[in-house]
Amino acid sequence: MQYVAQILVLTMIVLPENRKAYLKSKPMAYQSGWLACESGVAHKKLNVPESVNELYTQGYSDCFANTESLSNQERIA
Repeated sequence: MQYVAQILVLTMIVLPENRKAYLKSKPMAYQSGWLACESGVAHKKLNVPESVNELYTQGYSDCFANTESLSNQERIA
């Protein structure tokens, strides 16, 4: 008997009017990554502990994905 696991990934889109509250709920390193992405700063590895780098990268990646999702919604509308 074979089991197939399905994973449903729900992505939350952060709307401009909710951005400030969303970022306030996140750690500083995550916020820094998000803001760097918004500002067009190229992603880089920081000279900090790996746990901080992971949060920075997650924020950067989430911002990038959020921007793409917002763009896709605008094209659909």
